[in-house]
Amino acid sequence: MDRPGRLLLLSELCVRNVAYDVALSRFLLTWKRRVSSPMYRPFRPSLSRSVPVSEIISVREEDEESGSRRKDDGSWKKIKDGDGMDCRKSFTVSYVERCRQHRWRCAEVTFTCTEGALCQTWVSSITEQLASISSRPRSLLIYINPYGGKHQAKHIFEQKVAPLFAQAGISTHVIVTDYANHARDHLRTDAEINKFDGVVCVGGDGMFSEIIHGLVWRTQIDCGVDPNCPDETLSPCSLRIGIIPA
Repeated sequence: MDRPGRLLLLSELCVRNVAYDVALSRFLLTWKRRVSSPMYRPFRPSLSRSVPVSEIISVREEDEESGSRRKDDGSWKKIKDGDGMDCRKSFTVSYVERCRQHRWRCAEVTFTCTEGALCQTWVSSITEQLASISSRPRSLLIYINPYGGKHQAKHIFEQKVAPLFAQAGISTHVIVTDYANHARDHLRTDAEINKFDGVVCVGGDGMFSEIIHGLVWRTQIDCGVDPNCPDETLSPCSLRIGIIPA
């Protein structure tokens, strides 16, 4: 069994033509700028960033066309093979960045490797660590109130949320509600909740209330508990709930 701090990979990679020491453990991705000799740059700060693996959205290898479109300012000399072709390969890590006032936002960092094999090793290693996170959802049931957010709830989900789920490899089953308590009634009787890792509601507090009532009722019925009996001890629901305020 791996120790929490055990390094899986450690390489010298480049970010925007600047050399970094990049390390990957089971729980953390860290990149720290390599500092040249203090004799020449004694006051240059050492830049270091870390991202929990659980907050990585995805990792992808950049194709040659996207890499060739990037501006080369000359600070990183291209490494070429015998045919004069550029041997550099790069991969991009998308992750969640914590900001001020409890806000989160999506961010990206692109690492450049000196050879394709090293790039593939990094992509494979990060992908394996993401797949090993048992708490990471694989499938979600989505309820959207089309009247929420001044009739913008469906647009908000399609434009801002759905692309993130797709990027993270999360499959979704989306239901746009037709009437009040539609989500509650569907969860009570028709939803195959055993196929999902969580339920997400897109709307206001009314939609959230529907989700809670529907899940509480359905969980009791599935566990053989009478939800109408005040003396019964309610069974907890294992499904996680996500809220996207529209």
